[in-house]
This record gives sequence, structure tokens and C-alpha cells, in this order.
Amino acid sequence: MQLTGVIIAGGKSSRMGQDKALLEVAGMTQLERCQRLLREVGCAQIRVSRNADGYISDRLPNAGPLGGLLSVLHHLDTVPQRLVVVPIDMPLLTAAALQQLLDQPGAAYFTGSPLPCVVNYSIELVNYLTQQLCDDSGDRSVRAMLQAMNAQALAWPYSYQLHNTNTPQQWRRAIEMLGVSL
Repeated sequence: MQLTGVIIAGGKSSRMGQDKALLEVAGMTQLERCQRLLREVGCAQIRVSRNADGYISDRLPNAGPLGGLLSVLHHLDTVPQRLVVVPIDMPLLTAAALQQLLDQPGAAYFTGSPLPCVVNYSIELVNYLTQQLCDDSGDRSVRAMLQAMNAQALAWPYSYQLHNTNTPQQWRRAIEMLGVSL
């Protein structure tokens, strides 16, 4: 089964005040870093949900991570596939964490953090996303999608690696934890 990386980077970065995908750590943007992590775990192709030229734009505006994932599903080269979905705003995420998810036979995520996650491409996934996003009362949370896909929640002893950086203060703290200077 082919392994495909999906980077969710379509947000507005309004709390950060600048594009989170372009924030740099040690000379590498967050986008480049996510791509590197996905290559390290064996992703044959990487797709980026990002509302910018050269990337996959959201088919449904303001639909959050599920909207980005659905948009990416329409741009896959081959199926069936296993998808490794990562958010752009986790600078402490490691390949070891992603590998832990990949070591599970089905869909998986970490307790307390629905992203990153691993899900299998299926028509059921496409139908679920379409239904939730097109229904005004649909549940647009990643957690609900994972429950619908019977994903396994795993413990991860390094939960700090799963913290999102949505503000400049959170970003600075993450950079300090990495031991690099801005």
C-alpha cells in the first residue's frame, strides 16, 4: 500500500500574525521540515493543503483541516493509500512519533491530539468528509472523523512534541525547547 503524506497548511495564521508554514527553524521553513519528516517515514508522495499558488487549495472555503484533507483526496495519484496527515504548526514533531502511528495496522492518532494521524484512503472516508462538510450541522472535527474511521488512540510519552504553535509566544517556547535561536 502506497504511503502518502498530507500537510495541512491552509489556515489563516491570524493568531500567529504571519504565515506559519514559512516560519523558520535552523534555516528550514516549517513546510520544508514537514516534508522532510514525511519523506523520513517513507511517504512516496506528499500533498500540501495550502491556499497559495502551487499547492492544493480548499474546495470548500473555511472548512478547516477536514476541508483540506478532502481537497487533497481529489489530487492523489494512485489508490489505495495510507495517509499520514500532519499539521503545519508542530515544530517539535518527530519522525519517531509518525512511525509509531504507522506501526499500527489501521487508523491511529495520539491520545489528546487528533493530529498527526494515519488513516486509510477509502470511499467511506471521502463520503464521510463530504457529508460532514456539506451538512451545516456536520461535525467538522478531526477527532470525530477518527472515531468514524475506528482509529486507535495511542499513548505517546513525549506529548510536548504534539503541541501546536498558534501564537508568537508558543512559537518562541517551541524554539527554545529545540535549543535553537531565532
